[in-house]
Amino acid sequence: MSVSLATSATAVQPTVTSTGIGSGLDISTLVTSLVNASIQPQQTLLTTAQTADQATISALGTVQSSLTSLQSAVDAITTGSGLNQLSAQTSDSTVLTASAGSDAVAGSYDVQVTALAQANTIASSAVTSASALVGAGTYSITAGGSTFQVTMTATNTLQDLCNAINSSSSNSGTSATIVNASDGAHLLLSATQTGVANAVSITPPSGSTTTFSTEQAASDAAVTIDGYSTTSPTNVITSALSGVTLNLVAAKPGTDETVTVSADQTAAASAVQAFVTAYNSTLSLINQDTAYTPADSTDSSSDTSSSASAGPLLGDLSMQSLSQQLQTIVGSGSAGNSGFNLLSQIGVTEGSDGTLSVDTSTLASALQQNLSSVQTLFTGTSGIGTQLDTLLTSYVSTGGAIDSETTGVQSQLTDINNQLSELTQTQQDLQTRYLAEFNSMDTVVGNYKSIASFLSTYSNSESAVASSSSSSSSSSSSSSSSS
Repeated sequence: MSVSLATSATAVQPTVTSTGIGSGLDISTLVTSLVNASIQPQQTLLTTAQTADQATISALGTVQSSLTSLQSAVDAITTGSGLNQLSAQTSDSTVLTASAGSDAVAGSYDVQVTALAQANTIASSAVTSASALVGAGTYSITAGGSTFQVTMTATNTLQDLCNAINSSSSNSGTSATIVNASDGAHLLLSATQTGVANAVSITPPSGSTTTFSTEQAASDAAVTIDGYSTTSPTNVITSALSGVTLNLVAAKPGTDETVTVSADQTAAASAVQAFVTAYNSTLSLINQDTAYTPADSTDSSSDTSSSASAGPLLGDLSMQSLSQQLQTIVGSGSAGNSGFNLLSQIGVTEGSDGTLSVDTSTLASALQQNLSSVQTLFTGTSGIGTQLDTLLTSYVSTGGAIDSETTGVQSQLTDINNQLSELTQTQQDLQTRYLAEFNSMDTVVGNYKSIASFLSTYSNSESAVASSSSSSSSSSSSSSSSS
């Protein structure tokens, strides 16, 4: 028996269609490990920097928002009406109430409500019911100097006339309704606005037997202020006292009520408290974002410990400077003020952590005793509010400190993202290269394994042939000897 080696070797040519078949290696896992070992250190470095920059940008945005809120609270005191708002009080709110606007002037006024403004109402003569016919023709209705018309047919009723008046697109000052009384149905026409100038009238068509009479005459409101008389078509008078709105409730001829316009201390106290709240929120946020918290030692009772943590703006010199400047301004006060120079003098004190607290009774006393000095403490040339507004503007304005820093960090982040994209491409290239190399090796190893297997099979076959031949020879020798 003979076997052709060349023929057998040619017949066994392995083709690798799945990695690792020839060598038995997990090539996919091996390549992944090699690629990760090549890029992971740089990838970790870049992603860590990316996360830090993203946290910084987010923190800067939050701080900027907080600073803007603080500036709004400061502006309410320095340029708004926070500390100079006026309020109006009346001696008898059952007769009139009052409110003060920004252009009101502090003072006390004697006001007498002589008459209230009323809306005119007229009523038709009675008919049997709302279904009674009113007769054909055109009705002209006037209110406030404006006239409109409605036309009825011979089949229209009193209710139809009422509905036509209310639904007319030209109706700008009249309300119609039906009143069913003991003597029959009446059509009531009422002016929608008070005052003599808004009186209502109706002209029935020629031949109509319906007549109208006055139920309530139109009238203007009448008041005297410190002896001077004035009238108004409404019970809300806005032009009699500069910046003051009078709301008339009841007429009380012969009796003067006192209207007092003075500083609104409640509004002023609220404005100061709003400033303190916004300031504390901003300072706490900055201090938190720039803080480093060391790890706690293990608590034997709970066998737990906390790891160290760092704020997203740790080491940010601009934020540290801002925190120091804020505390310096509120701590130093306003120089040159003849009254109050320090916040502590009006009940606003600074704690050990830099935040402020308000003693409401001390603040109320300061506002009552010397409101103008409190105003100057905040709004003067060197006032606390003025200084804070200048500082805050330098940080929150376009091109300011926060805007510039955010732009710089964003530029770094863009560069990191570009590097990560390049690293991703490098990862793909390495994986392709390593897979090609290992698959090539796998093919070679597979071929060698096939040849080795063939040689082993061939060797075993030759040994079997030789053994068979030897056994046959021995058998023949034994036969000859026996013969």
